[in-house]
Amino acid sequence: MRKRITHKPTTKAALRMGCGLGVSGICLLTTLSMAHAQTISAEQDSGAETYGLRGTTTAETSETRAQARAAATLYGALPAIPTASDSSDLADVEDEPNATIAAQESVRARESSEITTGSIGLDSDISQADQDFADSLARQNGRVESIDGLEANPATDPDSVPGFTLGTLTLRPTLNQRAVHESIRNVFSTTSRVYSETTVSGTLDSNWSRHQLSINGSGTWQENLSGTGTESPSANIDAALRLDMINDITATLGAGYSYSQESRTDPNAISGADTQSGIHETRASIGLQKSLGILRGTTTLELTRTLYGDATLANGGTVLVDDRDTLGGELTTRVGYAVSPALVPFLEASVGRENYDQKIDSTGSERSSTSYGIRAGAEIDFGEKLNGEIAAGYLRRRLDDASLNDISGLTLDGELNWSPLRGTTINVGLATTVESSTSAGEAGAIVYELDSTLTHEIHSAVVARLGATLEYQDFDAGSNRGNQHSYGASTGLTWSINRYLDLDADASYERTTESGGTDERTTRLSLGLTLRR
Repeated sequence: MRKRITHKPTTKAALRMGCGLGVSGICLLTTLSMAHAQTISAEQDSGAETYGLRGTTTAETSETRAQARAAATLYGALPAIPTASDSSDLADVEDEPNATIAAQESVRARESSEITTGSIGLDSDISQADQDFADSLARQNGRVESIDGLEANPATDPDSVPGFTLGTLTLRPTLNQRAVHESIRNVFSTTSRVYSETTVSGTLDSNWSRHQLSINGSGTWQENLSGTGTESPSANIDAALRLDMINDITATLGAGYSYSQESRTDPNAISGADTQSGIHETRASIGLQKSLGILRGTTTLELTRTLYGDATLANGGTVLVDDRDTLGGELTTRVGYAVSPALVPFLEASVGRENYDQKIDSTGSERSSTSYGIRAGAEIDFGEKLNGEIAAGYLRRRLDDASLNDISGLTLDGELNWSPLRGTTINVGLATTVESSTSAGEAGAIVYELDSTLTHEIHSAVVARLGATLEYQDFDAGSNRGNQHSYGASTGLTWSINRYLDLDADASYERTTESGGTDERTTRLSLGLTLRR
């Protein structure tokens, strides 16, 4: 067994051990002091950030201020406005003599981006919880895109055609060419023909800062290709100039001309004529409009000159009908009350005079007359959903010849556009007119017309149409003829190949009946192209 050897510590070794213990104690005390200071600082920061109410804490760091501004901006409660400490950054940079231009621009750009109202701050300024909440408010069921990622074809708008620029005016011409098959059957015979119909139309609009000029015109020519039938050309042009005057007064000047041939079913048509009379009508008007608060006032004076051409008989002879030429004028005044921008009820009164060139016509009657009318209605404007005008009233025409009865009756006038669904539009038009007679002992008739059209956009480039018409002629009680009825139906399809070219297909049916007289049925089928520029 080995013997343990022990040594007693010397004085030098004892001193060396005492110094080591002293240094270790000093290091331990220093470490404990630093740890205690960090613990107190962490507790203060944690209390201000985690448990303190935003805007009420007394000690708020720059980090907590940034998070509060970012969250408030994200929820839309406050705009992202920089604080005073943020605004002082630019002043500090500008005050430094060695500051570069790039540094100043950087600070300006940062402040400009922060001032934007409603903007969302940088992602680093927004907590993850706030970002997740914002993402949850976004739309979840997004629109399903097309398989190939292509955009849908926009709907063709005729107004989008650029046209031709003529100084401050824009001309948009249109050419329509179609082939038509027509079949007419009446009590005595049946005729059919195939003809070519060419229609040239156009609009001319101004691009002025004040005032406005608008001109619309069209002309139609028919040429028989086969069969027998009467060719019926027509033309129409209207011009309107709106002048914006002082004190919210608007003046409107109008002029127009139209040509058409009298229908063979018209009560005044020449019996047995191969070609009926051509009707030339020239119009001129002037109107003033003034708004006084919620009141709307309009006054219009219109002059009309009507000339009738000769009718051609089957044997080549002609029949003069110049005793029907007239000159007429009508003064109309309307006062409206704007209940709202969408509804304006109104009252309207009119007085007119029609003079025949020949005081006594071929039947020995004085057919010059004076007419009076009153109407009550409303203007409606609910945007594209429902808009238009509708009115009802009473009309009376008194003839100079005492042996002829006065023509009087209720009137219905107006036009309404209703869109029950997007892409579907229903148009309904009502009109009441007075037509003088050329037969002996007859004063004339009140003519009621109804025209309705339904259009539906099947595709962005395909539009289907359905139409219906109704006309009723109510003759005066002193005449010896029955009232005349006319009704019709039509359908059509338009394919917009592009914004310059359309393909049209139409079919229509019309029947006109009169007890003891006319009974005619007309059927038309057509196919054509429309070119716009």
